[in-house]
Amino acid sequence: MNDDDLRNRLAASNPTPPSEPVDPITSDRARALMEDIMSTAVKEPRVERPRFGRLSAVAAAMAVVVGGAALLGGLGTSGDPLVLTGPGGDPTASCLVFDVETLSDMSPAFGGTVVELTDSVATIEVDRWYAGGDAEVVEIQYTPGFEALIGTPTLEVGQRYLITATDGVVNGCGYSGLATADYEAAFATAFGA
Repeated sequence: MNDDDLRNRLAASNPTPPSEPVDPITSDRARALMEDIMSTAVKEPRVERPRFGRLSAVAAAMAVVVGGAALLGGLGTSGDPLVLTGPGGDPTASCLVFDVETLSDMSPAFGGTVVELTDSVATIEVDRWYAGGDAEVVEIQYTPGFEALIGTPTLEVGQRYLITATDGVVNGCGYSGLATADYEAAFATAFGA
């Protein structure tokens, strides 16, 4: 497929006919539409699970973590660094609206300062655990350029960040970022600290 074929396919899939006028992005109407879209609050419904199912899942997860830690010599304990991965480049990714209730379900969650940064690893000294760990050091392994992904913090040596992860991958979309007073307050509310 060449460029012309791709352009033709995209034009054919466009639901707006070419005869329909399109406002430039700088027009008052386009700005008003964008403002309306950006200021519309969206709240995802929270799905409640039965209590016994949650406890069983937690018990199973704890057994896996404890058993795995015993086999691997204490992975993620205060003596060994916890290793996380920076998010990959998914061009179809989108973000949910930041919500403290959603934040409260994320683990691990911690605060710390970047002490070393290479082309592929950020080393963070943890000063506070909110959930899911007790390691003194966290290493985030990433591909250069991951900061360009939606809501992923640009890490800098000497800066303090609040970080969450899901399944060993650092969360973007505002669920990890530079530690500010408002962000600290959101974490304190989410994790009851």
